[in-house]
Amino acid sequence: MKIIKEVVSEDCFDGNFIKEYIVDTTITDEWIIYLEQFGTMTFLKNLENPFYSFDKQFFFTIKGILNENKIKVIFRRNTMDKSKEFFNLLLHSYKGSIEDQKKVKYLEKEILKEISKHLR
Repeated sequence: MKIIKEVVSEDCFDGNFIKEYIVDTTITDEWIIYLEQFGTMTFLKNLENPFYSFDKQFFFTIKGILNENKIKVIFRRNTMDKSKEFFNLLLHSYKGSIEDQKKVKYLEKEILKEISKHLR
């Protein structure tokens, strides 16, 4: 999955940063299943416009609607640089090989090590 365009960027009242992206792939159930292996997923599929919210603690939250090609990402300001790197790899590895997904898991562990130093 690739980002075609950044639509909106704004600051949240809580200090986080929101970015909205247009991606080159329509969001499907496959995307939901893929994300579930990396964080906490809420998927409200019985709505007229099925909605999902994926939370990656300390990193970001991704929100979107099934069958659209737009996603909203709420980055945690204090970890945004590392989280953005993780987010880009997460997108790139979607529909990739098992090796690609292992890279995502490895980067996740490395970033969590780095973040945990700052949380102590």
